[in-house]
Amino acid sequence: MMRLACLLLVACGPAVQPATSTVPSPHPVTAIDPALEPLRGLLGTWEGSDPDHHTTGGFTLEPELAGKVLVRRSHNDSAQAKHQDLTIMFAGPAGLRASYFDNEGHAFQYSIAVTPGHIEMVSDEVPNQPRFKLRYDPHGGDELAIDFAIAMPGTAEFKHYVGGVLHRVR
Repeated sequence: MMRLACLLLVACGPAVQPATSTVPSPHPVTAIDPALEPLRGLLGTWEGSDPDHHTTGGFTLEPELAGKVLVRRSHNDSAQAKHQDLTIMFAGPAGLRASYFDNEGHAFQYSIAVTPGHIEMVSDEVPNQPRFKLRYDPHGGDELAIDFAIAMPGTAEFKHYVGGVLHRVR
């Protein structure tokens, strides 16, 4: 589970406090579906590392299909594994959603909630399976704190598992 959590985060590192305001968009001219506008601040290329865990990683988030979806391509490299994942974010009848897939065979469906200061993805409930919560907290336009929490089967409480900080690549 640790490998999955670290890999979902892209880069593990020290946790930071959440931002109190939303981040201005670094991509003002990129056309995206109006329903996806709350995710605009995540667009671009992000990288990070955790020397304590000897990991490096990053992700890109770009609009595709005429801006109707956002596609995140993530990678994480450590001595233990080379991880890749793909997340497709979209607006559906139930609001913002995401589908996650990785090179280890995992597939999850997420709901996405956006509030001032953070973006939170919570996996759908599946009987006898853990649930995951991935939270993005933008800190200005070029720093992004990530927190990953897990709720074990049969519990509703998400517990912090790992966190990290990524920086935008300009």
